[in-house]
Order: sequence, then C-alpha cells, then structure tokens
Amino acid sequence: MFTLHNKDVREIIESLKHGDIDVVFTDPPYGIEGSSGKINLARGKGNYSSEFEDTPEYIEKVVVPIVKKLISVCGCVVLTPGNKNFSLYPQPDSFGCFYQPAAVGLQVFGNLDAQPIFYYGKNASKKNMGVPCSYQLTEKAEKNGHPCVKPIKAWKKMLSNISLVGQTVFDPFMGSGTTGVAALQLDRNFIGCEISPEYYSIAEKRIQSAALQPSLFTPSNNRLHPDVGDSPAQQALFTPEADTAEGKLPAPAPPQVKRTVRPPLA
Repeated sequence: MFTLHNKDVREIIESLKHGDIDVVFTDPPYGIEGSSGKINLARGKGNYSSEFEDTPEYIEKVVVPIVKKLISVCGCVVLTPGNKNFSLYPQPDSFGCFYQPAAVGLQVFGNLDAQPIFYYGKNASKKNMGVPCSYQLTEKAEKNGHPCVKPIKAWKKMLSNISLVGQTVFDPFMGSGTTGVAALQLDRNFIGCEISPEYYSIAEKRIQSAALQPSLFTPSNNRLHPDVGDSPAQQALFTPEADTAEGKLPAPAPPQVKRTVRPPLA
C-alpha cells in the first residue's frame, strides 16, 4: 500500500505519535544552492524547484527541525544529509557512508568520494550483526528530471537491511520517489511527502508503476489494504485528500472474444 502527499511535510507530522510509522528513510536537500563545484553545477544538484531554497539556512531552520520531530516519534530514522551541511544535524547513533571509488568531484583535501549516512534509534529489522552501515556505490541513477536521483539497487539494499516486510516506511522529502519504488518492490508499505508539484508528479508515476509489478511475496493489489491503525496520525497519513494519491490498480480490461468466420457451406 502507498499514500502520497503533495504538500509541506510540516502539515502532517505534528500529530504523529511513536509507533505510527516504523522507518523513516530519506534523502533530504543538501543545502548546496549556489555551489561553485563544477560537478554539482553540471549535474544540476542544488537546482531544485522554486518551492524551497536549497540553502544552509533552509537546512537549519526547516529540514533539521523536521528530522528532530521524526526522531522523537520513530525508532528508526536513516538519512543521507550530504557533505556540506551534515554538521547541522543531531549527532547520529550510528554512522556510515556510500563510498564512490569512481567519483570525480573534489574537496579541499582530495576526491569527494563518499556520502555520509546517518542512523538514529535502532534497526527496525531487529538485527545488527553482519548488517553493513556503509556501501560501495558504483551504480548510476536513472535520469528522470530530478537533480539528485538515488540509484534504486543501492537504495533497495539499504532499505532491506533496516526494515522488515509489511512495515511502514515514510519519506518526508520524497523527491522523485526512489524510496517508494524500493519499498513496494520489497513489500513494505510506503508514505511519501513532496512539496514540489513537479517532482511529486514524477514520483507518483514511478510508484504507481512499481505497484503494478508482481511481487515475490505479495500480489500487488494486496499491498493496497494494510491495517493502518487507529491513531489520528495514522489515519491522516494513509487517507488520501485532494492533493494526495492513494495506491490503486486500474480496472481490468474487458476480455477479448475471438471470432472465427467460416465460409458458407456449398
């Protein structure tokens, strides 16, 4: 099951209580608007939509308070804060990185070849022995119109290590919907929020497409009807409104009847 919201996430998280969601897994803005780095400029990173400014001030005043709120109500929060402004976030309980051996970006001391991963709380999969906190990243992300798409295989591997089948994954900065695609392909429920109508549209199409794909464990139409719980926050997150989309499968096409025309008898 998935529910998508095209709105500012601050409008829906204030009523959240502990236990309403199982995992927060997100790639928030990095605060690199106006970056002088040639690689960032060439790839359009930092060139987000006009709904918000991707600046350090935005990270500190908007993004970090959202993250703090989610840490207070969810026992497993995992995010990739970027390199420039990670020090603005609360100290994580565990730390890892995406190591990119082929990276060509530069920083003062050398190659910009790693992206930090912050872990808060405890692993929702109930395990930690043998679970990596860092990953080598050589996969290229698809190009879909978003300036910073996450590579789906790496994102799925990471999500599979921090969550269980049937749990609810929340992405408050959904972007083009990679977390949602990964969640559905791994038989997790998904709630996503994206403030930009442009990126929301991309995410909606990708996630709806993922919902139509057959699952190893669960038929896709069964994912659309979980037990969402009784708390107002859970009902609000899972209830579509005018600016939200609920996962639905299209009506099946009517059966086609083949007719054979026989020649008249002589």
